[in-house]
Amino acid sequence: MTAAPRASGAGDLAAWLGGFVSDPSFLDAYPYYAAVLARMTPVADPSVSRMAVSLHDGRFFLHVNVEAFLSEPQYLRGILLHEVHHVVLGHLTHPKFEAPSEPELMEIALEMSANEYIEEPLPNPITWRAYAAAGVRAGQSTMERYERLVDVLRATGARPRPAHGEGGGAGGAAVDDHRFLRRGDRAPGGVVQTRKLVEDALLDTKPTRSWDGDDGAPRPVLAGRSPGRLLEELGGPPADPEHVIDWRSALRMFVARARSPVHTYGRPSRRFPGDVGRIPGRTWAPRAMARPTILVAIDTSLSMTRNELEEIARHLAKIADHAAIVVAECDVEVTRVYPFAGSIPHVAGRGGTDLRPVFAPAVLGATKADGVVYFTDGDGPFPEAPAPVPTLWILTKPHVFACPWGERAWLGRAPRPAPPPPAAPKRKRK
Repeated sequence: MTAAPRASGAGDLAAWLGGFVSDPSFLDAYPYYAAVLARMTPVADPSVSRMAVSLHDGRFFLHVNVEAFLSEPQYLRGILLHEVHHVVLGHLTHPKFEAPSEPELMEIALEMSANEYIEEPLPNPITWRAYAAAGVRAGQSTMERYERLVDVLRATGARPRPAHGEGGGAGGAAVDDHRFLRRGDRAPGGVVQTRKLVEDALLDTKPTRSWDGDDGAPRPVLAGRSPGRLLEELGGPPADPEHVIDWRSALRMFVARARSPVHTYGRPSRRFPGDVGRIPGRTWAPRAMARPTILVAIDTSLSMTRNELEEIARHLAKIADHAAIVVAECDVEVTRVYPFAGSIPHVAGRGGTDLRPVFAPAVLGATKADGVVYFTDGDGPFPEAPAPVPTLWILTKPHVFACPWGERAWLGRAPRPAPPPPAAPKRKRK
């Protein structure tokens, strides 16, 4: 384990954090976490108990009490993961966590969500298990947990207390400092900045062979989720197209999530060996659906160029080993449906745009699609109810697309060259 820094200077602390997140033992185990931490600015702050996170002028800061970690270095890795969870779950920036009616219960909900999915040592952490009697369960959102705690308070008049012997029991408290989480002055555009942080971490995290699932190794996750799901939970598309995730990365991530492995109960958890059958261990097993079917819909009113169709086909070919791909061409109706055979030479249609026919039961049922990837400009009616399968919209106009459901990515189309100016008329010689 990398030791805590002994110097308190800003340069020394930044060098220490950079060395920590690039250490192979941390990078291999937590690649997305390393990418997020690499984008945070560490500051030595003896006023915090151990650590804290804040956002100022568009930069995320990691406040570190150096002396605290010199005295308890065994908690360093776990608390770093905890701080990343606070950031990527939007605890620092999302308005829904602002000014709750019961601040104490909100802090408990924030803390148990930040502690979930961490198997590294933490100092007597507050966990969801300690509040299971209040209806708190694994995998719930922070707001769901807060609402369960508030329901108990309203029904009984007493604040819910942790179960004896569970994490967060006697002496249980937040493992970090929440002063910046509870200030109530969320930075304007903070959610967009959080999304941008997650997107950049995704783009800078290079996949390795062990991520393809063929050897049973787990795909990396962030706070127990794929980065795509985190982006979806953080809200709709940001205002500027450059903040929308690149479509190539989104496509890989979308297919990988359909194939992602799950925890297995065949091995007891190292942290909770007595809870066999209730809490899974770290050995992972692949899902039964090892090769999903992805329906790739192309809005033929987009007037896609041959080069764009060729690039889409190249990226579809890269994922064809991991998913069965079916192509559907649609303008105001589905005109053609066919298995992807390595290329998309041309598309039929070129009429108006209606995004609803692709999601009709007759189309989804016939293709047995496990997910839909839709290339479109978004200028057309869409289904009001969310599709029954995960959907990724790959858009040329992400900031004006009004559909409230599904994930989004940006098809960055190169600007068309301006036509040459007309030639000046030649003068006739007299």
